[in-house]
Amino acid sequence: MRPIITLTTDFGINDPFVGIMKGVILNIAPSAEIVDITHSIEPQNIHQAALILNATYPWFPRKTVHVVIVDPGVGGNNPTEKKASKTGGPGPVIRRAMLVKSKYQTFIGPDNGVLTSALYPDSRAYEITNKKYFLNNVSNTFHGRDVFAPCAGWIASGIAHAKMGPRVLKPVCLDFPQPQLKGTTLQGEVIHIDHFGNLTTNISDELIRETFPTSATMTLQIGRRRINELVTGYYQVKVGQPGAIINSWNQLEIFCREDNAQKVLKARIGQAVTLKAN
Repeated sequence: MRPIITLTTDFGINDPFVGIMKGVILNIAPSAEIVDITHSIEPQNIHQAALILNATYPWFPRKTVHVVIVDPGVGGNNPTEKKASKTGGPGPVIRRAMLVKSKYQTFIGPDNGVLTSALYPDSRAYEITNKKYFLNNVSNTFHGRDVFAPCAGWIASGIAHAKMGPRVLKPVCLDFPQPQLKGTTLQGEVIHIDHFGNLTTNISDELIRETFPTSATMTLQIGRRRINELVTGYYQVKVGQPGAIINSWNQLEIFCREDNAQKVLKARIGQAVTLKAN
């Protein structure tokens, strides 16, 4: 099977950045199949990129290489170096480039939290420092081209992960908001809004099943709007009306049939959602 490399970025599609990365990869691994996950991550939105990766990678074959580039800290690669501030104090820690080898797949990106979903106890993380596997001239603004894309090409070609650099023992791991059970109410929040305006929450189908009896009916509250049941299909709600469903991520989703729930409900990322058994 041809090696598979996926790309997830905040680069958009109006500039040549994604195409350039593909060219670099194909120069190193000509037989690679490159899959675009999305290039519409909100600029610098590390949490969104991590969520998209978490929803995506389980559907890919073994040995897939996932490249995630949402990199506000581009230009830095030394995790111990601190920039001096104008007042002489330490500045922010400069992020490093990182590769994570899980049991079945490989993940490449900045060590800023975007690879959180790959950081299982049995995963091995490596800092990408071996310039042998970089392009010759590394820019300060495009590590996607000069560092991450070449690394992906070499890994897909069979180069050992450990050759990229030393182990990373404490990679950056994001703390995602967790729903809370208070009495008979699950309190969660909106964590993702898709192209259609559907609102994915952090309340999972598994958690709902663990918390409430299977015979229970549910009431969902978001802002001032109350939704009185969970449906199993969008068609079960009247056109223009909001509803709640378990989506393909196995998460509780709020939608508005043939309309945009984000606009109709004036919703935002982080907005509180409560689910209660009647």
